[in-house]
Amino acid sequence: MRLRWLAGGVLRRARRLAGRLLRRVQNAGAVPGPDGFALFAPSSNPQGLDDAASFFHAIGNTRLLKPETGHRPRPPFDPATAPRVSVVVVSFNYGRFLAAAVESVLGQTFQDLEVIIVEGGSTDAASREAARALEGGRVRVLFQDSPHPAGANRNFGISQARGALICCLDADDTLAPSYLEHAVYLIDRQGYDVVSCGLTMVGEGQGEYFPIERPELQDLLAGNQVLTCAVFRRALWEASGGFRDIERDAIGHVHEDWLFWVRLAALGARIRNLPRAPWLRYRVHPTSLSNAKDVLPAWQQRILVQRANMDLLWPLASTRGVSNSAHAGRGTPHRRRKPISPAGPRPPTLLLALPWLVMGGAERLLSAVVGHLTAADWRVVIVTTLMPDPALGDSTPWFAEHTREIFDLPRAVPPEFQDDFLLHLAETRAPDLVWVVGSALTYDLLPRLRQSLPGLRVLDLLFNTVGHVANNARQRRMIDLNLVESRAVRDYLLATGESEERIRLIESGVDVDALRPGDGREGFRAQLGVPAESLVVGFMGRWSEEKNPLGFIEIARRVDAGLPVTFVMTGTGPQRAEIEAAIAQAGFPPGRFHLLGEVPEVAPVLGALDLLVLPSRLDGRPTVVMEAAAMGVPVLASRLGGLPDMLREGETGWLCDAEDLAGFAARIAAAAGDPAGLDQMRRAARRHAEERFDRRAMLAGYEAALAGLLAPEKAHG
Repeated sequence: MRLRWLAGGVLRRARRLAGRLLRRVQNAGAVPGPDGFALFAPSSNPQGLDDAASFFHAIGNTRLLKPETGHRPRPPFDPATAPRVSVVVVSFNYGRFLAAAVESVLGQTFQDLEVIIVEGGSTDAASREAARALEGGRVRVLFQDSPHPAGANRNFGISQARGALICCLDADDTLAPSYLEHAVYLIDRQGYDVVSCGLTMVGEGQGEYFPIERPELQDLLAGNQVLTCAVFRRALWEASGGFRDIERDAIGHVHEDWLFWVRLAALGARIRNLPRAPWLRYRVHPTSLSNAKDVLPAWQQRILVQRANMDLLWPLASTRGVSNSAHAGRGTPHRRRKPISPAGPRPPTLLLALPWLVMGGAERLLSAVVGHLTAADWRVVIVTTLMPDPALGDSTPWFAEHTREIFDLPRAVPPEFQDDFLLHLAETRAPDLVWVVGSALTYDLLPRLRQSLPGLRVLDLLFNTVGHVANNARQRRMIDLNLVESRAVRDYLLATGESEERIRLIESGVDVDALRPGDGREGFRAQLGVPAESLVVGFMGRWSEEKNPLGFIEIARRVDAGLPVTFVMTGTGPQRAEIEAAIAQAGFPPGRFHLLGEVPEVAPVLGALDLLVLPSRLDGRPTVVMEAAAMGVPVLASRLGGLPDMLREGETGWLCDAEDLAGFAARIAAAAGDPAGLDQMRRAARRHAEERFDRRAMLAGYEAALAGLLAPEKAHG
């Protein structure tokens, strides 16, 4: 089939810049622009070539490109059974890393793929055997009989690939689970030709790197703005001639993928990097390329990349009259979405839509529900639709224990495509249920979701009577069942016209078996240096206005300094700077107030408290109140939301008006003077947790509510 590369063209300004850069290369001048991928740009080079003139003199008569390209004849295959993506994993003496790389590919949410391992002629026999051991199923292993450079190894693998899309991966790196699906979506649905992401360093390095989001030819001539793991069209590889390797022994190392991306851009490829997704796990170790001594400085690589691609760049620099509508007619933006389903019988499938995954009680509750459902053979797909404040933390690992299908739209999907990507998830998974938990985008898309999936049922979970209750009311006809965790929210919905049969009250709960009084109590208090006679009062929650952490600091300031009381504060959130300033201004004596910030485990801190304080301005049914009761810790909280229903006034805790900070302080002072009464309250709190907060009832309630909406053939008995 005739390829229409020049019909897409490149922008005239790219051609002009290419010509200008190439003329400077001819004149041995330095090329302007930022350094490339700084991770791969040592400050010196082994040849000691410190200026452009000596560098050009040294390479003037040196053969630039290796003659061996690695291409092999493509074997015959049935296109009807070919996978969409071929992932080529190149290994040279990296057998110890290879299994992890392959596992990360086979564990992708996108499964229409094959893996081709190219054993690049390792000198380590164990490395070759490690590759051989992975042969089978969707994994093929190809062997080079002698050491070959990376580009030739990639070309060898690609020449044997059956997929129309190619992804190259180094054996010492891994991919995040949803990377390929996002990349294939942008190619198949939005017409891009090359899609890449950012990286996060693992092993002996730390940090992240994000290339620019829409690199064009002029950007790539200045620096490498596409990662090795990019997904690209095989047809582009054919048109470009594939990867090229610089004569490393004579010149030094130049990144073969940088040469390749420039060639694709010169052919008119549309390139897109996922905006904030560091989904290549780039391993730094003593033998990784980032530590190689012969990697040339970025400015020298830049010149060589341009010279090696002159066959494509010179015509662009001199051509006149080519269309200025870059990339016109490229791609296949209307490719039919193929179902993405696990092998075997189709399980009941839930699409859970949240605004974000931050560190909070709602996320702890929902991660427990997701774990329960997946253990009961449900398939759970999670999508988030807003970018959170980084100060709120990240609870993604809680959910990743139970499902790999987690899609963070703001990080990985360009804003103009987020609506369509959510529809893509629904159409490729065909969920039986959509469960909305505060995602405004999903509320907006409910009519389209129900239109595209006629049998779809929708649930909405509301934690309080503000915020998303407006979206709930607006889309009431689209929602089949409302889930609430407090009587206050249920009563609100009834008062606004909702019918009782469309509301299910499921009181939240915690693991009362795992959370018990006294666990680690004395050890943690000793670690903080708290005197044995001191009353330990704590705040554990999000540092944001609705939780009123500044109010807790003011309460602590108002408690008589002569009383044996120690204050402890954990959490994270956007009010950190205000909190630190308020503590400094309060002038607490040493040891009086401990600001611990974010802690890895809640239980050790919570179990060390004598009293938990929640001076919230807005709240629902906080998980930390139930956790406190399970650990025998009384609670002093605001009289609002679901809190009054969670406490037995005077028996398991106390309530104060939200803004009555003096009342909070007085109650703490009274508790400090009544240790016997507080001990009695601890025992009552534990009994109350066993009666009211056992999460087994909660989990069974959620599963029953969801199963009740399934078609009869899908419902669990």
